[in-house]
Order: sequence, then C-alpha cells, then structure tokens
Amino acid sequence: MLAPPELFGIVEDQIYRCSEIDPLNFPFLFTLSLKTILLISKERPTPAVELFAREHDIHIAHMQIPPWRMSEEEWKLLPDSTVQSCLSYALNKNHYPLLIIDLSCTFIGVLRKLQHWNLSSIINEYREMSFDRSQYLYELYIELVDISKFSLPRFKYLADADRFAVDDSNNGGVHLMSLPDWFIDQEKMWQMDKALLHAS
Repeated sequence: MLAPPELFGIVEDQIYRCSEIDPLNFPFLFTLSLKTILLISKERPTPAVELFAREHDIHIAHMQIPPWRMSEEEWKLLPDSTVQSCLSYALNKNHYPLLIIDLSCTFIGVLRKLQHWNLSSIINEYREMSFDRSQYLYELYIELVDISKFSLPRFKYLADADRFAVDDSNNGGVHLMSLPDWFIDQEKMWQMDKALLHAS
C-alpha cells in the first residue's frame, strides 16, 4: 500500500508539497519520478532521505532557515534570500517534477501571492493544508510578505518556442530558462489586465 507524505498535495502540474517525509513514503514518492526535492528546514535531510535521493538520482536543494525570533526587525519566518532561492526552483521546469517540503506550509502562500490569488483564498488553502498546525503568526507572515521585493523572470518567446528569461538582478544578466506554463499564462493575463486598466 502506498503512503503519501504528511500534508501531501499538488500545487501545480509537476509541483508537489508536503510537510515531511519518512521511509514509509518512499514507494509513493518513487511513483512521482521526482527530479528535485526542495527542503525548507532548519535541519538537514535524514540519512534515509539522502540515500533514497541518491539511489533515484533526485537532487536535494536544502534551504536552511535560521531559528526564528519575533522582533520588529526579524518578523519574517522565511528570510527573503531563502524565498528568492526557492522561487528559482519553483519557476524553472528543469527542476520538475519538484517536491517542496515545508513544515511551516508558508512558502506555498508566497507562491500563491505570486500567482495573484486573493489573500482569503491563500489563507484558506494554508489552513486546509496545515490542519491543526496552522498558526496565526504564519498567516501574518503570508499576509505581510511583499512579493514585489523578489526578482522574477521577465520573458518572451524565442523562434524555437523555448522561453527566454531576463534576469532582473542588479547585473542585468540574461539567461535561458524553461518557465512553467502556469507562470507564463498568469503573467500574460496579469499584464493584459494592467494594460487595460491604464488604457481606461
């Protein structure tokens, strides 16, 4: 019998989420043909998880987060640098199929803000997926995090239909990147809505 990880769910096509994994889940994870595990955690992956990943040629990207302290300067559960690194994996199809492991369940909330979901829908999804682990401070972080602070790819189609991503970092570098269809489609709609708003 296949056992999904705790709080497992589908985020988008070939993007999955959960709060943690253990050896009982390995047969289920094998069916996903994972290419990348994005681990957002203070702790390193367990030896069993590392062995499973190595045996199945799965790359583990460990985004180590510091212990969180509530203060006026350090209210963020996820440092901006961590969110930026996580977005670089979530927005690049070369890392798919991708499993996001996040015990706090907050990074998906950031991703939903990027997708222009309204806040009520984001919080509802957070509460449904976190069950009895939901916390007000996590919801507050999702509400307050400013998505405009992150560098996101701008794109245009090349003649061969590959995606051409323009890096918005300070050096203005340009690189090729395979962007997911859901990101392209929603960005097109958002830009169209903004253009109509300015035209009216």
